[in-house]
Amino acid sequence: MLIKLFEEGLIDYQKLLFKYHQNFNLTADEYLIMEHLLLLAERKRYNLSTNYLARLSGYKMNQVGEIINSLFEKELITIELERKSEGKLGEIFSLMPFFDKITTLIMEEINKQKEEKTISDQEYIIKELERAFAKPLSPTAFEIVRQWFSEGFSKNEIYAALELTLEHKKTTVNYLDR
Repeated sequence: MLIKLFEEGLIDYQKLLFKYHQNFNLTADEYLIMEHLLLLAERKRYNLSTNYLARLSGYKMNQVGEIINSLFEKELITIELERKSEGKLGEIFSLMPFFDKITTLIMEEINKQKEEKTISDQEYIIKELERAFAKPLSPTAFEIVRQWFSEGFSKNEIYAALELTLEHKKTTVNYLDR
């Protein structure tokens, strides 16, 4: 999905590369070549020419070749042979592995944020229950609260159920759970 946004020009690839380059342990040379590959891909030019990249980057052709191999070994790019119209074979590159890895990193960040929010919501509800019931929760009650969140109940829904429980002059988690 991320590559589709990139291909449509909706993603600033320089910011994306800058934000995530440390996750890939890119050297300065690899970073520069990766930036040039992203620029070429943005222009829909997928022919892999070490000569052209050497002119763009100021490196020697053999240095560019080594850097390309390193990016390939780090599984940030793929390289394939393609038969040209005149019958010659040429190398083309794909940035799909790069975008797949970034997508994975973004999903991990989102899941971590969700987990942190759930934990903070659980802590909030536990404190509210202890305050409302004027006693600490038992281990069984803690498990019931965790279960509510794993079943998809929101903090607001649980809090509304707590208010209803208190209106009925009940002070147990089991009543609230029902």
